Amino acid sequence: MNSFKRIATILALAATTLLSACSKTVQWEEEVPLNTGETIWVKRSVVYSLKGAGGNPFDIGYGQDKTEMLSFQWGGKKYVYEGEAALMLLAISPQKQPVLVAPAADRGWDWNHNYYCATPHYVQFVPDASGREWPWPPEIEPWVYGMSHNLMRQRRKPEEMKTRYTAQQRDEEDRILSIQTPSRVTIDAKHISKNCKKRG
Repeated sequence: MNSFKRIATILALAATTLLSACSKTVQWEEEVPLNTGETIWVKRSVVYSLKGAGGNPFDIGYGQDKTEMLSFQWGGKKYVYEGEAALMLLAISPQKQPVLVAPAADRGWDWNHNYYCATPHYVQFVPDASGREWPWPPEIEPWVYGMSHNLMRQRRKPEEMKTRYTAQQRDEEDRILSIQTPSRVTIDAKHISKNCKKRG
């Protein structure tokens, strides 16, 4: 190995070590109007890690990790979700149970869980008795069709995140996403997967 390759290897290893050691956890609360007419406050947190840009590992900046955490209290019980889905909706089912909904393709969740052909292409999480495990049925239930998001989708840089967001502030943060891809903020009963033919 020539000296240039050796130096490049050392620098790459040093960069990888630094990136894995540097992270920031950002926590905030959101005002969440429920479909029952109630309003609750939900606690959320995400981890930002230093990452190199694609094609240039030395162009380093903070990027959000896939896993996020959400917790809330409803009906006298605490619920905690931790996972990779890009959550958009917290709603109360006709059976008086909280559920979480996310666009299935966001962050590659559908590919990672063999869920690429469910139509409409969203995933619905239903808590178990502990309120900490969230299995999902084969497809979302029709009662959530047409519902608009009540969980913030967009993220700013760690230093720009507030510690508290009202529902109005959330809508402002997600305004551009609402215009560009409405199916990511409102549950569209006709939304289909572009990956179904590739993986189905």
